[in-house]
Amino acid sequence: MTLVVAGLLFHQVNRHWEYGFSGIGHHFAPVFGIRLPRPAVIFGQVAALPLALLTSVTVPSLAGRAAAVALAFYWMLSTHRRLSDHSWLGAVAAAVMAFTPVGLHPFVARDFLAGVYLTAAVLKVNDEYLFTERSAGRVVTAHYFRLLKVPVHPGLLRAVPPLVIVSEFAAGVLLLVPGGERGSLWLAILMHLAFGVSGNFPFSVVAMTLWVTAFSPVGRIDVSGSPSAIWSAALLAGLLALAAGRTATGRRSLSWLVKDAYQGAVYGGLCAVAVLSRGHGPAPADGQVTLVHGMVALAFTVNFLLVVTGVKLEWAFAMFTSLRPFGRSWLERHRLRDWPRYYALALPARIPTSLLREIDPGFVYLATRAENVVHEGVVYHLEAAARKHGVSFTPRAMTVDPLLRELVPAPTEPPAPAPRRRLLSYPAIAPKSLDRHYLV
Repeated sequence: MTLVVAGLLFHQVNRHWEYGFSGIGHHFAPVFGIRLPRPAVIFGQVAALPLALLTSVTVPSLAGRAAAVALAFYWMLSTHRRLSDHSWLGAVAAAVMAFTPVGLHPFVARDFLAGVYLTAAVLKVNDEYLFTERSAGRVVTAHYFRLLKVPVHPGLLRAVPPLVIVSEFAAGVLLLVPGGERGSLWLAILMHLAFGVSGNFPFSVVAMTLWVTAFSPVGRIDVSGSPSAIWSAALLAGLLALAAGRTATGRRSLSWLVKDAYQGAVYGGLCAVAVLSRGHGPAPADGQVTLVHGMVALAFTVNFLLVVTGVKLEWAFAMFTSLRPFGRSWLERHRLRDWPRYYALALPARIPTSLLREIDPGFVYLATRAENVVHEGVVYHLEAAARKHGVSFTPRAMTVDPLLRELVPAPTEPPAPAPRRRLLSYPAIAPKSLDRHYLV
């Protein structure tokens, strides 16, 4: 559990390193729909996870573990605009481990990893991901190769989506096959290395903390061989991340270069620990293991069905699956009667400076662009803040036009309902057009 919480802290340190602290108190788009006061948000974003890690290390009792979990969830409550899939994965895994015997933690970790890989693979089996130029697999790969200034063959781009699906599915299945764990681990190391150097080391690190847990049956890390192997792997991965990492524009500052090397080194060290872990310990009772398998399988089945039925898209391990809020695939979400509404916003004639201290100007720019629409849970808080400062974003409800393949203004009769305070179980901002590149 402590290692997983450390993985979440790694994620948060990375975010502060990338985006700085200028917007640390912003909470105009709370993920869980509850807007916190600025001091509470700052505490959650800066102090909650370090305190959770400190508590899990120094207070190993049930009360200490429960306090650490509460702090981790308080951090999520203070999260703004989007909660990443790996943050949800780490927080839920830590919570489960806090209240289960240490001997069951490897089974919890393996089941969670299998659920993530299998869910991610199955959700990618849709027309847009597999066969179109808008496929997230193709778009991300092509963009990364452009940043590297390396030509990419169209055949490779076409091969990436099925290759990703097969790799994720194989990693998940091998975890469920007796004796297949080591094969799955090596496959996962290669996958997460690719994810990491192309921009998502936090996901890779959180996943690797679960892998280390999967091979630590007595609640502590026990590795074979010389510790120099771990340092060598950290150095090698750090140098690889330094050489192959890029920003969205390709250029990297000195701070960014240091961050890439640091992230790669942490990932490489964790990979080496997982590979060298002895993985031996007293076996828990079969009934307890069966219960863990059943509960985790049920949780992932429900999570998957919530996506299929349209209840949510976020925190569903559906990242880069080409699933859209309004798509036309087998996972269409606008069939729901009470799905989250989206609104078009207009820029006020004047914007008080005091409002821009409360709402990030960059977000205002994105939210009011003609090609974008905004989730009603965000509109609810944006409009409340705007009216407090004497202006309005003039929200207008939108609806899907299947012929135009975009969102158009909803009929004015009867009047459209007002935005509601809601969870951000869908993206905060989405494109009006159903044909635009869309990556979440």
